Amino acid sequence: MKAQAFVSQEDALEIVFANRNRAYGAYQLRRQYPAALTKALTYGLLFILFMLAVPHLMKAFSSLMPAEAVKHDEDYILTTVELTPPPPPPPVLSTPPPPPRATRQFVPPVVEEDDKVLEEPPKLSNDQLLNDPAEIGAKNNDGPTDGPPVIDDPGLGTIIETPVAPPSDDPMEFVDVQRQPSFPGGENELLKYLAKNIKYPEIAREANIQGLVVLSFVIGKDGSISDVAVLKELGGGCTKEAVRVVGSMPKWSPGESNGRNVKVRFTLPVRFKLN
Repeated sequence: MKAQAFVSQEDALEIVFANRNRAYGAYQLRRQYPAALTKALTYGLLFILFMLAVPHLMKAFSSLMPAEAVKHDEDYILTTVELTPPPPPPPVLSTPPPPPRATRQFVPPVVEEDDKVLEEPPKLSNDQLLNDPAEIGAKNNDGPTDGPPVIDDPGLGTIIETPVAPPSDDPMEFVDVQRQPSFPGGENELLKYLAKNIKYPEIAREANIQGLVVLSFVIGKDGSISDVAVLKELGGGCTKEAVRVVGSMPKWSPGESNGRNVKVRFTLPVRFKLN
């Protein structure tokens, strides 16, 4: 077998690009690739060696510097600065109260017998009283007639009665009212009403579903039933039937608190049992 002759990279490029356009760029890139690779590796190694030698060069350079040129700490001089206290705040000037307005004493009429009435001429005539700009007060005061009114009766500023908050319209709990709401005729009539009007669902009868449905509803101020909610469900259509019957109940006697009718939330268990 004849040994294959060694072909250099340049000869291989000449063979590959023998009949091709060498001015396209690929030919020049392949020819310059080995030189570019060698140059990149050389620069990379030189940079790594330089970075490794930097600490040693810095250490050698610092050892060659004179001792007085190396200054590690600086001297600081602490000085005491006297703080000037802030000036006192300006005095608060209180505004003097306005002078009281001129008033004329109001004398309530007193019913007396004719022989006991003393004929005293009035200090001011009716026309003078009507045209007098002074206000009516508890006593006679001299002062301006155009100033602000002054209340000289200390009892006028006191609270005679604490305002009472309006009653809330939220439903109350059954145990919080003085008189609990009741079904017409009492509890026995309520049980009779449920037994008479509840129709056992066929699905629950066939599946032998028995149990308890717990409902919650609001008894209004007029005894009407509203806001029926399910607290415990039972399958087979029993829950739906219980809600229907409870929602169609007649009006109850409303609950009472503090002498007025109030809304009361009532909880009612409805039992489904097959004979």
